[in-house]
Amino acid sequence: MKNLLISNLNEKDVDHFTSDIGLMLRKKFDGPFKKACNIFTGANIIDIRNRDFYNDDDYFAFLAEHSERIPLSEYPLIDGKNNIVIERYPELDKDEPYIFVCNHTCPEDIETILNVIDRNAYLVLGSIETLQYNPEAYLSWLNGMVCFDIMDQQQRSDLIPKMERILKTNSILIFPEGSHNYDPNKIVNKLFDGPVNLSLETGRKIVVCTLIKDQENNVSYVDVGHPIDLEDFHVERDYGLDEHEREKKYVQTLTSFIRDKMVSAVYPMMERHFDQIKRSEHDDLEEELRQEQVRDSFEKMKWNKDIFDAEFLTKKTREDLEYEEVVTTISNLRFNDDVLRNTLLDTRQSVILKRDLDRKNIPLVMRTHLEEIQCEKPNVKKR
Repeated sequence: MKNLLISNLNEKDVDHFTSDIGLMLRKKFDGPFKKACNIFTGANIIDIRNRDFYNDDDYFAFLAEHSERIPLSEYPLIDGKNNIVIERYPELDKDEPYIFVCNHTCPEDIETILNVIDRNAYLVLGSIETLQYNPEAYLSWLNGMVCFDIMDQQQRSDLIPKMERILKTNSILIFPEGSHNYDPNKIVNKLFDGPVNLSLETGRKIVVCTLIKDQENNVSYVDVGHPIDLEDFHVERDYGLDEHEREKKYVQTLTSFIRDKMVSAVYPMMERHFDQIKRSEHDDLEEELRQEQVRDSFEKMKWNKDIFDAEFLTKKTREDLEYEEVVTTISNLRFNDDVLRNTLLDTRQSVILKRDLDRKNIPLVMRTHLEEIQCEKPNVKKR
């Protein structure tokens, strides 16, 4: 059954997806809402924020020299609660709206970050499935959210002006990876350029939030960096390119710097809060980690239909797409024995690379897992 009243919010235009009164009330009553949200989500906030560093570079340099493993006994964890350890949170201007961006790691990351942010921040939600069928969407609506169908070009185009309207008075929270990162080879997926474009259009600063989740012990660790003025990166435009390519490259470079900030926060948190895994002790470590995340996603998100192209859409560069096309084409080539003998061509390596691409294709992996589950159910005919 569809969620009543909110299931078509993604179709609302800039003037009607929210109201000025809604923006004002959500900003004014964010404190009481956060307390209610803490209770509803079972959050145990453990605030050990570090205020001794005035910029990110000094903080990360300190962490590079202090990467010792921190035992769980250091924190007042509560069994049965969603324990959230806030490692760092800067002093933010009380009345200034910000663009909060966060890495997308697990099904609980949205509620976790909303519990941590110290002001109202409208959630940017690209999951129509969540909007229409997940009851928790009502909590997101109370917080404030701007919804869009990530597969709809028009709705993607309308997203920027909607966020610009919000940022006149309120903050926003966006997950620019686009979907949960289930790639064991990437600490953070490539980011979409939306936050940078939005910051350039509005002049609002970007605040990078980074989260990792210890699923076994139900502990989330959160790092919130200092506000970023994109001008401080001192990125020069390449005037050897035409105007369109020049601006595109400029934005992509700034986005890569934002991603670097996330990675710089994730890695030291992993060092301090997770035991090292030895690849030699596993037959196929990458696949084991990926399947563990897939099973966790199915358990918590209750997937029962194939919507994975939209739910797990990630950014691919032109180079990524060209690489996939070349590998796929070569892996499909078939030569007879004479050609193989006379040319010494060998497609085995490309076949191996194609298999690796398929295993990293998360929509395909999720689709395969869904089919396996459905085939195991009684009264389901196998084709």
